[in-house]
Amino acid sequence: MAVSGRPRALYQRIADKYRGEIADGTLGPGARLPTEAEIAADWDTSRTTAVQGLRVLVNEGLIISDRPRGYFVRSRQPMVYRPQAEFRKRPLSPELDAFLTQMTDDGREAGQRIEVQVITPTDDIRERLRLSERELVAVRRRIRFIDGIPFNINDSHFPLSLVQDSEIMSPEDIARGANTVLAELGYEQVRALDKIQVRMPTPDEADRLQLGPGTPVAVHHCTGYTQDGRPVRAVVNVLPGDRHVIMYERSRPSLGSDPVIRPAAEGDLRTVTELWEHAADWLNSRGIDQWQYPPRSERIKQNIADGECWIVEDDAVPVATITVDKHADSDFWSSEEAAEPALYVHRMVVRRDASGYELGSAMLDWASQRAATQGLQWLRLDAWRDNGDLLTYYSNRGFTHVRTVDAENRRSGALFQRPAGRIQDVGPKLTTRDA
Repeated sequence: MAVSGRPRALYQRIADKYRGEIADGTLGPGARLPTEAEIAADWDTSRTTAVQGLRVLVNEGLIISDRPRGYFVRSRQPMVYRPQAEFRKRPLSPELDAFLTQMTDDGREAGQRIEVQVITPTDDIRERLRLSERELVAVRRRIRFIDGIPFNINDSHFPLSLVQDSEIMSPEDIARGANTVLAELGYEQVRALDKIQVRMPTPDEADRLQLGPGTPVAVHHCTGYTQDGRPVRAVVNVLPGDRHVIMYERSRPSLGSDPVIRPAAEGDLRTVTELWEHAADWLNSRGIDQWQYPPRSERIKQNIADGECWIVEDDAVPVATITVDKHADSDFWSSEEAAEPALYVHRMVVRRDASGYELGSAMLDWASQRAATQGLQWLRLDAWRDNGDLLTYYSNRGFTHVRTVDAENRRSGALFQRPAGRIQDVGPKLTTRDA
């Protein structure tokens, strides 16, 4: 038997009503709510219960109490906080720092208050900067204001030994940014470690930011590192939840500078079959019937044993595979063609998350060079007859369509070849690592 939930208290239902009206826009920013007495009368309850319900909304940051005028819906115009903008290039002599420039561009009045102190670091800052027990830090304590309201805290800590006597020690704006000053001192930051924690503010944070009750904060801890891995800056940004929207922009990382192609080893059988299955699933999702059968593991195993199967790795992660051999398939190539020395491409696959970098073109260039090095005349392949995009792909990469063969029980048969040694020079250069 179903058991009904416990009824919500009357003050909670009062809060629910006005919360809903704020959410749907019935009560817009700055709108005045009914008085405590009016709410009590509407709900046939005591004024104390009405105050309880209103206090819930105050604690949630939805309304403010402005006695004796009453309760009003809080106006919100959050700042968009973009941590990834930190390392973007700036003019060396800008009129304003990045924060002031952004707010001015948005039509808002911005300001900041900065003080600089030399302090004994907290355990967290000491650990992040890898400081010894007695080392001190210089901290630039900054409160940023928008339209006269303290919006966030930005406290940047630096090992005192690195920044003593620099502009960082002055409680003034550094329009070109403290990061640029650090770089000029020989400590350019090339990467940062970010950690975001959501919690209630400390009393000091609530006081500096003039926070009302019930307002959570997001704390962004950012540690900046030099090329040799030395931490040189530890920042604590405190962002009130009712005043900020955190926005991250992410992009797919590019391939490493020199992807490696190596022969597959016995233990790579599963890697090759997984790459093949991955490609087959993607083809199926596009309505292409190519490779819609289980991988021929025994054949792949033999290719590996014969040194014909190769794997491309990026940062030691397998991202592609190709098989090359000198065996002309008698279903497709004539005896005259088979007599011509050629290298044949099979089972070329690129992981979808590595697509767009022309790895396939790079593998074909690698195979073409390999064929030329071995004194062969052609680089050849047979493609799936019904995959029009694939046929266009090979035509655009210097292959000539020889003919299409409709062999019994075979779905490939579109025959292509290009002279051995012909290089398109498209895509990354593959570094061969022989076994």
